[in-house]
Amino acid sequence: MKSVPLRWLIVTPFVVLTLISGMTMFFMSSVTISSIANSVGMQYIKEVEDRIYDRVQDFMAPLSHIIETNLNAFSHRPELLDDLTPLASRFYEQATPYNQMTFISTATADGRYLASAQDPINKGKHNIAANFMDKPLTMEGFEYDPVHHIGSKILSDATFSYDPRGRPFYQDAITKGSITWSDIHPYYGYPTLGIGLSAPIYDQTGMLLGVTATSIALIELDEYLQSLELVDGAHLFLAEENGTLIATSEEDALYHQADGVTTRAKLHDHPNKAFRLASQHLTAGTHQLSETDQEYLYFVRSISLQHGKNWVLGILIPSAYHKRLLTDYTQSTIFITLVLFICIGLIGSLIAWYIGKPIQLLNQAANSQNIKRIQTLPHPLSNVREINSLGQGLSSMADNLFDIMQNLEKKVAERTSVLQNENSSLLENALTDELTQLYNRRGLYQALELALTNAQQSHQPLTFVLCDIDHFKRINDELGHTAGDQALIAVADNLKNHTRFSIDIIARYGGEEFILVFMNTPVTQVKSRLNSIRDHFKDNPVVQNHCITMSFGVVHVEEGTAISTKELIERADRKLYQAKSGGRDKIVI
Repeated sequence: MKSVPLRWLIVTPFVVLTLISGMTMFFMSSVTISSIANSVGMQYIKEVEDRIYDRVQDFMAPLSHIIETNLNAFSHRPELLDDLTPLASRFYEQATPYNQMTFISTATADGRYLASAQDPINKGKHNIAANFMDKPLTMEGFEYDPVHHIGSKILSDATFSYDPRGRPFYQDAITKGSITWSDIHPYYGYPTLGIGLSAPIYDQTGMLLGVTATSIALIELDEYLQSLELVDGAHLFLAEENGTLIATSEEDALYHQADGVTTRAKLHDHPNKAFRLASQHLTAGTHQLSETDQEYLYFVRSISLQHGKNWVLGILIPSAYHKRLLTDYTQSTIFITLVLFICIGLIGSLIAWYIGKPIQLLNQAANSQNIKRIQTLPHPLSNVREINSLGQGLSSMADNLFDIMQNLEKKVAERTSVLQNENSSLLENALTDELTQLYNRRGLYQALELALTNAQQSHQPLTFVLCDIDHFKRINDELGHTAGDQALIAVADNLKNHTRFSIDIIARYGGEEFILVFMNTPVTQVKSRLNSIRDHFKDNPVVQNHCITMSFGVVHVEEGTAISTKELIERADRKLYQAKSGGRDKIVI
């Protein structure tokens, strides 16, 4: 009997199957997709959720960025607060890119106040508010002047007594002692809610210099939720963790005022039944809600803002929408699947009848774990050319398989050992500074995170030291960069000689900065070791009879105290700054 190519045997029936499946899918998809497209919009809940989350994060981010920028500037340069007039340009330029920004301000400890202000409703123009221009503690409005900072007085603005030290943003900031959020509140005279962020300003000695603050109007979030197109009967809300509303997809008021008292809308007493139902489930995740005449698929997501503020995003979609889609897709899928199964079953049975027996012999021989079983396969094995070729190939390979199996395990073990050595070398290079052979910054972060965790769990103290070579640039300029590298190596050797191998951590943080981490060591002993390091530098010139000195910023973390890596480095950096400012070659704890 003439042999038949396996390719022809397989391709022909599957071409027929593809034609049948394609025509069936085309017919059914045309009907189903048309029905779905005409019933509801193309948005899915997860996409809406991500869009709102990103919008809120982008909307709120300028508050934290501006407050942190100004706080850093005023804390390190307190002289900026001596004359507030030039700050008008700074605040104006910070506020201009953001339509939602209503106030950027600073109030000093002696009661002076300056702000870049914008109408929360009629946006587009920022003016300057100050209480020290004509009469102390008297608030007035001014045009912005790019040359003189504060321009002409706005005669239409009211003039009134204003001492910022008694205002909530000032009191909240100094009470907490750090960056803090204000309560969400209606703007006086405007139909919108607002929220602020304020922070106390301290100089390097810890003396209070004033408070800097920012504020934005939240009306854009409410308008954004209302602008989203969802399926009929869908509802959106943005609320505080206690259920007080910030923005919704509805047109109901977010607050009302009576007899001078402001009452904000809450989920549990909202006119919308769906919102009242949602108030019972504010934990993140997916919930099924039902009322008398409606069921909802309810998504809740927590939105974490910087500095400890958390909001809740809720999306309610009528279950009828999903059930309708599910029914349509299920019916179509069942029908198409049945058709495909019937076709594949019939054609597969024909193929199995024709080529099943020789393939079964090959399968039994291959799974017998006996090479001789393969060598004794009949010839010819089948009328299919490719199956015969496969049988002959297996027989010829059987002769070489035994030798290959004997050597395979040894070769795999050798290759595995080589790869392990290469991986170890790559990891070490990635975490080690090439010049000093100390941890680099990446290695430091990994080791420090582990050290902080172990110290907190075992209730042991930890001492973090940020040190810097004094006048290192002078070494490079006068003696050359080669001498500078020698100095860095000498410093690394000195630090290693005064720390405990495998217990303490030593790293080159960058340039001429180094970091030491002493585990479970009294701070007095740490100070003694640092003095020994200084004495070594005095007695041993590092290059060309040139002695160096170092300044040290020390942060001691008591046992059981929780602190982040970022905060630890920032505190040590401030200590190092004090050591540098105090004349260098000093240890500041």
